[in-house]
Amino acid sequence: MAWFAMRLKTILIILAALPFVLIAIFFLYSFLLSPPGSGRDVSRQKGVPFPALMAHRGVSGLAPEETRPAYLLARELGADYLEADIQRTKDGVLIALHDDDLTRTTNIEEIYPDRAKDSVDTFTYAELMKLDAGSWFNETHPQWARPSFVGLNILTLEELIDIADGGYHKPGLYLETKSPERFPGIEKQIVDLLKKRGWIGPSSETEEASLEETPLDAPDRVNVRNMPGRIIVQSFSQDSLQIFKDLAPELPRVYLFGQDTVEEGGSFEAVLEQALAVDANAGPSGYMAWPWYTSKIHARGMIVHYYTINQSWQMWLINQFGADGIFTDRIDIALDYFDRMEEPDLEQYFKKIEY
Repeated sequence: MAWFAMRLKTILIILAALPFVLIAIFFLYSFLLSPPGSGRDVSRQKGVPFPALMAHRGVSGLAPEETRPAYLLARELGADYLEADIQRTKDGVLIALHDDDLTRTTNIEEIYPDRAKDSVDTFTYAELMKLDAGSWFNETHPQWARPSFVGLNILTLEELIDIADGGYHKPGLYLETKSPERFPGIEKQIVDLLKKRGWIGPSSETEEASLEETPLDAPDRVNVRNMPGRIIVQSFSQDSLQIFKDLAPELPRVYLFGQDTVEEGGSFEAVLEQALAVDANAGPSGYMAWPWYTSKIHARGMIVHYYTINQSWQMWLINQFGADGIFTDRIDIALDYFDRMEEPDLEQYFKKIEY
């Protein structure tokens, strides 16, 4: 009987330890297949920071997405890139807006009730300026609500460039063509504006006199604006990326895709070939951030930026699996995880941007 009890105890110990052994084997396999930092050299070759931390629609977890305070906050916190979805108004103004229509992020049902479901390209810029693009956030995120968000305007790409250029930190811009088939010629319009503003072409050699005492290579200063990869263009559209390649081949390009794209393409490898056809890098959904996928991307000389990663445990896991960067709604959490958060009190940043 004692022998049986001893044998049973041994079996139970083995069974209890088995999950930990399997987890250890999995992480060892992951490390060998796609270790942290495995894409560092490729990122550097493309002039892109590593790891790259993208403020997805600004700090959209703390402020109304793609509005002035969301991007100002991202810049002041120290994001590498300000990420934005670019669309165009009826009269040709480039704006930052994610959805095809305006019902989720504005009060359009109050201002234009008969046009509430109309797409953004049916509105002029002046019409859009009558909308409140901030109050919805206070209603859906009461824990982060602020009176200063009421009455915010939809942001133009010109204004976003002003924000990126306007602070101590110099983030890059990570621009997505949203539903580009609805906006013929939008790629050229974006490129022309970026050239006009000095974002495409040689980096500026001079800085404002007020910045002379804080050199561009200061260790605590984000300076992506003056790196070769200061502009990254992204799209779910292969055609749009091809147009960018023709217009400005020096710009890094990222092909966005999710599991549905893989299913339509037939395999993960087939989707990577679609990206390579336009000399693009990879922007997969975070649900696909497994080391066997990351290693296949790196093996093709591509960098990989996963979207949208908002929890610190997710950031840890994806970093362990070799990601080169992440899009996040909570750039504050990402900066804290990567030990780049200068001031833990978010309220101090809101005071600094006067919101």
